[in-house]
Amino acid sequence: MKRLTCLMIVTALAGCRAPRAELQVRRPPTLQLPPVRVLAIDTLEPATKGDEEIARYVRDALIVAINREGAVRAMTFEEAREASARDGVKVEAVLRGRVWADYVHLKGLREPVISSDVTWARTDKGIEYIAETRDKVEYQTYEIVKAFVNVQLSVVHLAGPEEKTVAALSGGRGVRLRIGGGPTQVMDLWTGRAETAAAPGERSRAALLRASVDKAVAEFTKAVSPHRETIRAVIATGGNGEAAKLIRSGKYADAISLLEPGLSSAGPDRAPDFYNLGLAYEALGDPMLLDAAIFFYRKALDAKPDDIETAEGIGRVEGMMADHRREEARGAAR
Repeated sequence: MKRLTCLMIVTALAGCRAPRAELQVRRPPTLQLPPVRVLAIDTLEPATKGDEEIARYVRDALIVAINREGAVRAMTFEEAREASARDGVKVEAVLRGRVWADYVHLKGLREPVISSDVTWARTDKGIEYIAETRDKVEYQTYEIVKAFVNVQLSVVHLAGPEEKTVAALSGGRGVRLRIGGGPTQVMDLWTGRAETAAAPGERSRAALLRASVDKAVAEFTKAVSPHRETIRAVIATGGNGEAAKLIRSGKYADAISLLEPGLSSAGPDRAPDFYNLGLAYEALGDPMLLDAAIFFYRKALDAKPDDIETAEGIGRVEGMMADHRREEARGAAR
């Protein structure tokens, strides 16, 4: 009888798991912008004197990102002032923030490099073996060039119908806008961080900081808009084969229409279809349908309590639901 080595056992266990497919799934926003038509973005405050240019770059990048989504019209404070005077635009909220920018250039760092001198020998049968090895330690120098950006944003909600001069929100410039005279409410909105390592030979602080800002704003855009991301998930076999094909090709709504009729009251022999229906609801990404994804994933888990893929699916969906509840609570607080 052959003895099973640890490697053979691990390989066999890995081979028992079904292959995973890469699915493009829709994810809802995890962050909601203020429910207003116009959002004025004030000049962001640099944490360090001299970083005003990168703070303006952050502000301009945020305006482009928000306007690209289309739900809210974003503009600079100066543009809001002109629109208020020209068209009577009412500004209901102001986005303010603070930017930390840092550039690190460390030179003369050393790390050991170990190499070996090896002497080979041969036996009379031509078999080589190592007769002597001698380790050699040398040091090579290197440097680190990185840029870091932290962005902290808050929203000032403005209320009331009256015109008012706003000095505090405009850096003391005394801009007069139709923003109302009621109470204001300040809410933290988002905090992001990004870093960029320099390519060989690159030393431009400004370019590295802008690249870091682009990364941070991309994360902000992802948070405030529906987006797609790739997950690796098993598509169950042994059930409705046509539905499994539809899921694999990204036609999640069609798979739901094919699977759902009568499945709520089906027995445990339909476990593969329970799982695939939960996966289709998850991939569809509608926050209002996530309960359905949990329902069918749990029916699949009741039928196969030790199924790892089903447990992973429940975890992914519960994480999405927690994000949605958290953002709803933030919106209610505003």
